[in-house]
Amino acid sequence: MLRFARIGAACVLAALAGAAPLAARAAATDWTGDQRAAVRIVTATDSVHGDTLDAGVEFRYPAGWHGYWRTPGDAGIAPIFNWSASQNVAGTTVSWPAPSRLVIAGLQNSVYTGDFILPVKIRLAHPDQPTHLALTIDYATCSNVCVPEHAELSLTLPAGTGTGAASAEAAAIAAAARSVPATAAQAGISVVRNDLEPTKTGEHLRVELRSAGAAFQSPDLFVEGAGAGLPAAPRVQLSDQGHRAQLDVDLPRPDPQATVHAPLQLTVVDGARAATFAGPSASTPPGGTQNIALILALALLGGLVLNFMPCVLPVLSIKVFSLVKSAGAERAAARRVALATASGIVVSFLLLAAALSALKLAGATLGWGIQFQQPWFLAGMAVMTTLFAASFFDWLPIGLPQVFARFGAGNAQRAPLVEAFVSGMLATLLATPCSAPFVGTVVGFALARNPIDIVAVLAALGIGMALPFIVLAVVPALARWLPRPGAWMVRLRQVMGLLLLGTSIWLLASLLKVAGATIAAIVAVMLTGLLGLRGFVSAAQGARANRWSGIATAVLAVGTIALASVPVSIAPARTDKPGEWQAFDPNAIAPLVASGKTVLVDVTASWCLTCKVNELAVLDTAPVRSRLASNNVVRMRADWSRYNPQIAGYVQSFGRFGIPLDVVYGPRQPQGHLLPELLQTATLFQALDGASNDGGGTPRTRGATDGT
Repeated sequence: MLRFARIGAACVLAALAGAAPLAARAAATDWTGDQRAAVRIVTATDSVHGDTLDAGVEFRYPAGWHGYWRTPGDAGIAPIFNWSASQNVAGTTVSWPAPSRLVIAGLQNSVYTGDFILPVKIRLAHPDQPTHLALTIDYATCSNVCVPEHAELSLTLPAGTGTGAASAEAAAIAAAARSVPATAAQAGISVVRNDLEPTKTGEHLRVELRSAGAAFQSPDLFVEGAGAGLPAAPRVQLSDQGHRAQLDVDLPRPDPQATVHAPLQLTVVDGARAATFAGPSASTPPGGTQNIALILALALLGGLVLNFMPCVLPVLSIKVFSLVKSAGAERAAARRVALATASGIVVSFLLLAAALSALKLAGATLGWGIQFQQPWFLAGMAVMTTLFAASFFDWLPIGLPQVFARFGAGNAQRAPLVEAFVSGMLATLLATPCSAPFVGTVVGFALARNPIDIVAVLAALGIGMALPFIVLAVVPALARWLPRPGAWMVRLRQVMGLLLLGTSIWLLASLLKVAGATIAAIVAVMLTGLLGLRGFVSAAQGARANRWSGIATAVLAVGTIALASVPVSIAPARTDKPGEWQAFDPNAIAPLVASGKTVLVDVTASWCLTCKVNELAVLDTAPVRSRLASNNVVRMRADWSRYNPQIAGYVQSFGRFGIPLDVVYGPRQPQGHLLPELLQTATLFQALDGASNDGGGTPRTRGATDGT
């Protein structure tokens, strides 16, 4: 018996010794191929634990041979994956490391050479259960000739009892994942300009980039979505000691038969650094080329729509009272008041255009409404709305300085025009914190182009917003349809003053988020003192009081703005609903999507009223909250109340320069699906369905391949 026991023990040890090499090889299949190319499956662990599995498809090409990227170029084919014979696999997502450019006889190709891995995120149907991977792959290997290759690979992994031991290939898979192009913000790159211009033979793409870290060395730009093939390498101009790069690419004319063009997909590769971001859409207005006249027409329409956006609610009192006053004036006076209000609106847009053009020439980060991130601007606007409220209470007469008294009509005629002009300017400044339908499109177009286009587009926006007053000036008889003036206007004026004080409170709430409680409290006290001063002077009605009140008012106003400009240190912004909305982390989006999650990113700000409307009307409603509470959905909220270059770069990566901005990511939308400025529940649900694995949507980009 002892002899048989010894023999049995020896057999067991031999079996274990023989099993050890097999266990070590369980993380990779054998190589399949020939002398021209070979392929195999590798996994990061030697067993299954959890609901996902990190794996890779590893290719090996000898010297002189190459394979192809997801967009191969003028020749070749991208690898085609079929995982359908796998067991316990719910879905797969393939990521693509940055390629290199290969030009043969003028043909542009994006290729891989040597030994490389395409990372694959495998989602399991049953977590912690044995999994069988079965892959059929068709690919090409090319040198002087191209040879199609076919391989069938299979690998079975047992269920793990712990986290699963790391395989010998885990480090290589992780390194391949790090070489997948990140977003522009993650790569430390800001997209300054990104637009298309028509040419005689097609379109011209110009991309201007700024690097916050290392200088650019020799950047290349891969353009996807510009028709068949791959556009040639860009013409590169480096400046600012290599921290700014201008890349120019000639593209073919877009298909005139196409009614919808998806945005171009741009990938910049500079050594070990690579980033992917959305480019402009190929346009097909009449003639098949982009037409500035169409943009200006959209700007006019967008300016008109801006009158009805929630952003304009704080200044609705000013605009309503301007119209009502026009009803009580004679035709000539009504025309003058309407024109003065329209002029104030247009002049404000021109001043904004001049400021944005100067900032662009200086290389600053541009954005629509980003002035609301500055404490001094919020305090200054609060001072203006408070003074206007005092004017509506008849505590502060508004007129031109005495130095201009000799110009124009008498003071009695001049004061209403000055008030109308200033109210138009104030309405514009308070209406710019949010984007709107058409406004986001035309502003994104303008800010990505030259100063002349910026001025032209913003002037058209101003004319569109002023259009009701322009119509009233051209046809002053329309004012007769408005209520006739009377004693009720005194009460209305006081009500409008209270509404303006409400606007001041809204601005103080925004200041609280931007500059902190101390600054907001000081500004609130000074505004209260300013309003009290005007009320006291109005009650006193003395010549002596009037002499010093103007100086005191100016000192309080300037002092309020100056105090708000004092730099303070405040705690970082946090999400308003802990446990539901996560803080914005662009680096976490890709891993979440790779694990099968659907991610909703909401970029908002305390000063963005349209954002608040989206929250109340859609995001905070019971059906949406229930849908977003799913374990498969991750909610991220980016608070742009204060300046944040990471959020600015993220917004601009979608060709937008303003908020609200909402994006849905998922396995079927790895590059993100951009939602309209004004959210609707049905639109949001459709985007969530199209992005998730359970939805029926199709990917908008080829950033990942799903083989299920």
